[in-house]
Amino acid sequence: MKKYVIRQTPELPGIPVPFEKIPPGNFRNGVIVRMPNHLGDAVMALPALAALKQIIPANCGLFVITPAGISQLYRALPFVDDIVPLARPHKFWSRGEIRMVKQLRPGVAVLFNHSIRDAICLKLARIPELYGEPTRNRGFLLKGKFPFPPKEKGQYSSSHQAMRYLAIAEALGGKAIDSFMPEFTIPCAPGELTGVTPAVFYHPLVLTLAPGAAYGAAKRWPHEYYAKVGAWWIRHGGICVLCGSKAEADICEKIQKQLPGKRCFNLAGKTDLFSLMYIFRFSRFAITNDSGLMHLAAALKCPGLTVFGPTDLFDTGPVSSQWLMLHEREKCAPCLKRVCPYNHPVCTLKMTPTMVIRTLKEEAARLHIPLEKWQRNDSANG
Repeated sequence: MKKYVIRQTPELPGIPVPFEKIPPGNFRNGVIVRMPNHLGDAVMALPALAALKQIIPANCGLFVITPAGISQLYRALPFVDDIVPLARPHKFWSRGEIRMVKQLRPGVAVLFNHSIRDAICLKLARIPELYGEPTRNRGFLLKGKFPFPPKEKGQYSSSHQAMRYLAIAEALGGKAIDSFMPEFTIPCAPGELTGVTPAVFYHPLVLTLAPGAAYGAAKRWPHEYYAKVGAWWIRHGGICVLCGSKAEADICEKIQKQLPGKRCFNLAGKTDLFSLMYIFRFSRFAITNDSGLMHLAAALKCPGLTVFGPTDLFDTGPVSSQWLMLHEREKCAPCLKRVCPYNHPVCTLKMTPTMVIRTLKEEAARLHIPLEKWQRNDSANG
């Protein structure tokens, strides 16, 4: 087994497949992009979205189609001109949603997902040119087809998912922006948010913990491990913020019960994306599982650390030079299973609180985070 402690960098492996250039023909009123459904995938597609903006004529717009639940992500991107939110992203679009797309009059649609259903809906919206991967038998609907070689089962990826999105954008004429990840402009002030304690934004030592993972239990570092790391941070003068969805509120509550009430804030299920963006902007550090919040925090330039277990850190690691990925490979990894088939995810459990605390101390020193000294001997905690 080989142990990895990897710092991801924006200089990700190159474009996996140099597709032949296919410049769009008639933009009409612009380009519309069907973005991925899940937050993490959507964040990884943002460099490609920014690259597509470059190919659009000055009098045209860049539009996105997205699940309504993550539409705020694009409202914080000034280069996105309009948004079509889908109420049921895994179903055929409603007549009203198809009408919204049709009224925007884009001449070009780019699909960053794999659904034939969405390709059909785009054709129903009278968009002449569709581009994307020819997956799920939708190739006949596409003007431009970008087939990627299949991943080898049980092997780590040779290219990052963000680069596969970018390969499509480059084939259409776009190029990655210099900073790679675009800048966010949150269209509200912290004081306008509800349900978030002001201390979360203004305390100088905020550690954000995101112990959930919608993909499945196998990806989750144990909640009691998070509690030990949180307790160490609090002893050194900081406060902890627990973030996650409503479905992850119970996990966060278990952690909160093991930490001092006045120093730990459980916001799971109480925040929208704008609130989460501000939380990560004000945080000195974040510790997460491989999840959508990991990608969001990294995109917002919050330093952090994540524990990788059954998933592929070379495929979906955070796109940031400020993040560390801890992983010790098992023979069965990366299995990509939602639940460990052996009922004991050793790949995740091998990353102990001691290892994480030791790494956190090193990162705090590197980033000049002014943690307070603790009188007791911390050697047992890393």
